[in-house]
Amino acid sequence: MPIFSEKSMNPITQKYNSLIRYVLWHVLAKKLNLIHVVEYPKSGGTWLTQLLSDYLGIYYPRNVVPKFKRSVIHGHYEYSKAFNKTICVIRDGRDIAVSYYHHMLIGNEKIPKRITEENRKKLGFKNPEDVKTNLPEFIRYLNEDYTKRFNRHRWSDFIESYAKEEDVLLVKYEDMLADTKSVLLKCLQFLGETEIDNEKLEQTIRKYSFRNQTKREAGEENKKSFLRKGISGDWKNYFTPEAVKVFKQYSGECLLELGYESSSDWEVQQNQTGIDG
Repeated sequence: MPIFSEKSMNPITQKYNSLIRYVLWHVLAKKLNLIHVVEYPKSGGTWLTQLLSDYLGIYYPRNVVPKFKRSVIHGHYEYSKAFNKTICVIRDGRDIAVSYYHHMLIGNEKIPKRITEENRKKLGFKNPEDVKTNLPEFIRYLNEDYTKRFNRHRWSDFIESYAKEEDVLLVKYEDMLADTKSVLLKCLQFLGETEIDNEKLEQTIRKYSFRNQTKREAGEENKKSFLRKGISGDWKNYFTPEAVKVFKQYSGECLLELGYESSSDWEVQQNQTGIDG
């Protein structure tokens, strides 16, 4: 089967690619014993998929038409019983909103310019670079119009679909930042790996570290990069009282259930340096 870069695909090839992925996800997943890594977009799922693929030496069809072979599959579908086991990467929904805004409306090297322009036209912001001003409306968009498209969900609904399933391991992006090795070990054990090559594990973690992939330290921002900043807590730099209000309306309960806040009275506070942004 030929391999195509998504950037070079015409619309027909893109639809073919999507069809093949759908068949893998929902028909052949158990037969091929696919390793399933899932996330709400911008939650760190690509990073974990790279780590697992590299350490296990298993094919990862990133941005190509997949082959019908055992793979580490990364996606954004809600829960499905089609897989033997699923690892779901979760992240603070406030950080997702900020990261997704940059992804959709600022753009990066992974996104064709025409897509960024289409997103800007669709949302109609007077100044798309003004993240703070536009964020409340963007959060509404993610929870309303965005969900009307195929395979697009509210963050809270997506998390809820996985939260109580026995064949799912939930891992937090924030824990991956704090202790990548521990999280990767937990994932490998969940997948049934009993003998761990510690040296190989360390090499894999270094290979896919933010610093090694971007040549920047975590927190050093490049707004045009798919790996923009590599931290948690960046929402504090962009949320206004209005953004807080809108986010609570749609996802306040989920934020509490996941332990990102202990009370519904949370507000915007002065940001800090380091891993918390």
